[in-house]
Amino acid sequence: MKSVFVGALAATLCACGSDDGGGVTVIDAPAPDALVEVDAAIDAPVPIDATAACATPDDCAWIDDELRTIVAVLSGAQPTPTGVTFNRRASVSERAGVRAYLTAELTRLGLTVEARAYNTGTNLVVHLAPTTGADGGPPLIVGGHFDGVSASPAAADNATGAAVAVVAAGYLAGRPRTVPIEIVLFDQEEAGLVGSEAYVQARASAPIHSMHNFDMISFDGDADRAVELWSPAPALEALYRTHGMQRGIPIQPVTFALSDHQSFVDRGLPAVGVSEEFVAGDHTPHYHRATDTLDKIDFTYLGRVTRLGLAVIEDDAN
Repeated sequence: MKSVFVGALAATLCACGSDDGGGVTVIDAPAPDALVEVDAAIDAPVPIDATAACATPDDCAWIDDELRTIVAVLSGAQPTPTGVTFNRRASVSERAGVRAYLTAELTRLGLTVEARAYNTGTNLVVHLAPTTGADGGPPLIVGGHFDGVSASPAAADNATGAAVAVVAAGYLAGRPRTVPIEIVLFDQEEAGLVGSEAYVQARASAPIHSMHNFDMISFDGDADRAVELWSPAPALEALYRTHGMQRGIPIQPVTFALSDHQSFVDRGLPAVGVSEEFVAGDHTPHYHRATDTLDKIDFTYLGRVTRLGLAVIEDDAN
């Protein structure tokens, strides 16, 4: 999630720090001794098989393992299969390494990944054609940003949303759909929604079916199971309310502009951001801090919200 002053709920873009070589100013990383070490054994990820068919999101046991694995790798608690450990996901080189890992992970799930470069970064896109009918018309977009602020391992913000996007790609690829779907892993959200702005601009105002963005899904301090919807289009809010009611998940719509859904909202396109209750104040206290690590993630909550999102998206795509 793009930087905010939480108390005032007002936006700030960080103008301090150093240029990462791509023309974008990022926060300088703290000294190594300022970091919090994570015992990866606490939440040790296990290998998964995402090829098994699932009738519904609730039937997919692999979802939880995949979420845990991706959050662990992106937040530096576990190395990639090639032995790379991510300390941060802000600089040009760090983000390039993350893209390589995510591309390999999506490829392992049997998916084709397109790297869409723009001026200062690169978004990753998986296109899923309709399984029935012709081209299906404008696409349904599922998004989550993979970069983080340089002051943090960024487990919650936004390894969780990136993990949801990867899981969505793996799950939806095996499900029927009449609408084309694009899974987009956005670059440079923390630099001012740069990646999603580039994605929307490249579409040259072409219509979309809808856009579902996942950002910071890690915390439920009051245990009310609630999900916050950021600036939802009315039809999308109705879908989340319907599926939320079926699952006992309260849906809390708010106006909030500081994530990638806003690049679509600003152009009058139907979009929604899905998150823990950031505006309501029931959000991780580790937001944008060195303590935003794997062991702070509520994976029960993340799994529940992921399945809600998949159920809504599957409904929306048919």
